[in-house]
Amino acid sequence: MQSLRIKDDGSALNPGGGSGWRSLSERLLLYIYTVCIDFAQDCHGGKDGRRAPVQDDTQNYHVESGYQNLTHTTVTFRRALETCDPHDVIIGVDTMKVLWSYGDRDPVHGELKDHGKNRGARSIHFLGPMFKKSADPALRHDIRQWDVTVKNVSIDASMDTLYWCKILKAPTLREKHHIVGYEAILTRESSTKQPLVHHMTLFECSPNSYPGSDPNSWDVWVKSSGAVCNSNLLTPRDWDSCITPVATWGIGASGQFLPEHIGIPIGGNKGGAKYYMLEVHYDNPRAKRVLDHSGFRMHYTRHVRQHDAGMMISGVSISDTQMIPPGQKLYRNVGICGPSCTGAVFPENGINIVSAALHSHVAGRKMKLRHVRDGKELPRIVEDDNYDHNFQQIRQLENETSVLPGDYLITDCAYETIGRKRPTLGGYSTKQEMCLSFITYYPKIDLAGCYSMTPVKEFFETFGVFGFYSMNMTDVENLFLYNGNILDLLPTTVFPNFAPGGDVDDEQNQIAIRALQNAKEYSIVDEEDILYKESILNKLIISDPVEFHDRTFLSHLNQLPWQEPLFTRRVEQSILTGKHMTFCRVSNESISVYRIPHSFVRPPVETLLGSTEFRAPSCARQLKPCWAVPDSAGQYRIPRLAFVAAPVQVEALLGTVTSNSFRQQSVASTQICSGADSGDHPQK
Repeated sequence: MQSLRIKDDGSALNPGGGSGWRSLSERLLLYIYTVCIDFAQDCHGGKDGRRAPVQDDTQNYHVESGYQNLTHTTVTFRRALETCDPHDVIIGVDTMKVLWSYGDRDPVHGELKDHGKNRGARSIHFLGPMFKKSADPALRHDIRQWDVTVKNVSIDASMDTLYWCKILKAPTLREKHHIVGYEAILTRESSTKQPLVHHMTLFECSPNSYPGSDPNSWDVWVKSSGAVCNSNLLTPRDWDSCITPVATWGIGASGQFLPEHIGIPIGGNKGGAKYYMLEVHYDNPRAKRVLDHSGFRMHYTRHVRQHDAGMMISGVSISDTQMIPPGQKLYRNVGICGPSCTGAVFPENGINIVSAALHSHVAGRKMKLRHVRDGKELPRIVEDDNYDHNFQQIRQLENETSVLPGDYLITDCAYETIGRKRPTLGGYSTKQEMCLSFITYYPKIDLAGCYSMTPVKEFFETFGVFGFYSMNMTDVENLFLYNGNILDLLPTTVFPNFAPGGDVDDEQNQIAIRALQNAKEYSIVDEEDILYKESILNKLIISDPVEFHDRTFLSHLNQLPWQEPLFTRRVEQSILTGKHMTFCRVSNESISVYRIPHSFVRPPVETLLGSTEFRAPSCARQLKPCWAVPDSAGQYRIPRLAFVAAPVQVEALLGTVTSNSFRQQSVASTQICSGADSGDHPQK
C-alpha cells in the first residue's frame, strides 16, 4: 500500500524518469469530499498529452482510507504491482517517477479543475527494504553523533561545478567504536530551497602513505577551511592518501543505516583512522550564490557489532578515455573489477555486500552492478533501468550477496545523449560522466577501489589514430595515468611546508582560490566549452595516419559519423569486449601506485553481449520486438551474436576502426527489421 498527501486531481506514475506531464503516463485521481467520502479513479493520459485524463476500462486502484485537515489531504490506496492493464505501469525495482498535482477546489460531479502551477514530481523506490535505525532502545540510547561539515564555502554565480575538500579530525576514542549510520546535513539556497550539493563522500586518510610527510601538517589542515579537490595547484599531495570511502550521499538520497550485525570501525589505538577528508561536489547550473556548511551527521556507538564493515568504489576510472558519442538513445560503458583484484585482496570466504549506490551524471539512464563467477552471470546485485541522476538513494539488498576471490564485479552504465552535438567525456562535472558503484560490505578489507579503463593505446587505435606529434604512446599514456600532468607535485602557495604549530592564512588561501577560479582550473567549470579546451584529448595533435594529421584528437572524434548506427555499435562493442586496464587500489597505497595498471583483462564477453536478457511481463500483454525471440519458457532474449564465441573471434571480426576504414568505406545505416524503429527497445 502507498500513502499520498495530495488533493483533488491526482497523481501519475511515469517509468521514464523525466517530467512526463504530457506523456502517456498512468494517472490516478483521488477525491476526498467534506462528507468524508473518498474514492479513486484509474485513468491514463491522452494520446497527445494535452487532453484531460481518460478513465481506464478496468479500475485497479482501491482506496483503503483517507482524511483531510487544514493543511494536508492523505489517501492510502493499493494496487497490484502488475495488473496486465495496457494503461498501467508495471511497478518493479526500478526508480519510478511519481507526478502529483492538486486543484484549489473540489470537483463538481466528477468534473476536473485545472491544477495550474500546483504540481510537482518525485522519484521513489517502491520495492526493496528501507534503512532503519536500531530497534533496540538500549543501543539507540548509546548512539552518539559526529558532524563533519565544510565551513563557509562561498559558491558564487560564476561557479558551475566545484569540488571542495576539507580535512577533519576524528573524535578522540581510546577504544574501537562502530559507525552505524549517517545522514546528510544540507545548506539550502534561499530562493529555490534546494541544496547546491550534487553528492558528497567522506574518506579515511592514511597520513603515512608518502615518505617524508610531516604528520603535524594534518592538524594544520584541520584548522583550514579546505581547498579545491583534484587540483595540482591547490591540493596538497598528502591528501591523495584519503581514498577509502566511509560515507556517501547523492542528490535525492536520505542516508544509510547499517544492519545490526555490522559497523564501520572508528577510533581505537590499533589502526583506526585519525583523519578524514570530506569531498563535496557542488552543481550550480542556475548561477546561484550560497554560503555552504553541508556535510554528514555520523552516528556511532561504543557497542561494537559482530563484523567490521567497509565501503569501496568500483567502476570506470575517471578519465577522458570514457567516451559517449553524441546523439545516442543508449550507449554503454562498463567498469571491470576482475580476478586480479578480487583474487588478490578478497579473503578466502569472500565478502558480503549489504548495499550499493549507483552513480552517474545527467546522461545516465540505466545502471547495473553485475556479478560473474566462472564465466556465468549470477543475479544482478543492483539494477535500475529507469535511473534518475537526481535520485541517488543507496539500495539496501533484500539478501546479502557473497562475492568470492576470482569473481567479476561489473558496473554497467547506459547513457542517452540525444540533443548533444559533441562526445561526452568522463570527468567530474555533471556535463561529463561517471560510471561508479559505492559498495558497502563486510568483513572489512584494505581495499579502497577497483576500477578499469580502456588501455590508452587501444583507445586511440579504435579510432584509427596511431601517433601524435612530440610524444610517443608511452608519454601519452603517462598523461592519462597521472591526471594529465607528469610534472612532480611541488609544495603550493596555499599549503607550503608549515613549521610545527604553524597556521594557515585563510585570507591568502581565498586569494589563491579566486586566482584559480579566474584561471578556470579543471575542477571549476563556467561553460561547457572549457571542458573541451582543457581536455587532454584537445592537446594531442595527430601525426599518424597522414589522413588525420594536424588535427586534435578531440576534433577527430567530433568528425566521426556518430549518426550511423552500425558504426556506433561497432565502436561500442569493440570497447566493451576489448582489453580493460584494471586498477586495484589498496587503502594505504599512494596515488602513484594506484595509477600503475595491475593487469590487462578481457571481460566475460558472453555476459556483456551474448546473454543479455530482459524480463517479459507475465501476463498476455507482452512486448515482442522483432529483434528478440522467445525461448521455450516464453521469455524473450536478444539473440546471441555469432562473433562472441571467443575473444579471438571478437577481435578478428570487430577489428579496429583504422584510417583505411574511414578512407575506403562508407558506413550506411540500416533498420534492424522492416517497419520497426531500431530504437524501439522493450521494457524490462
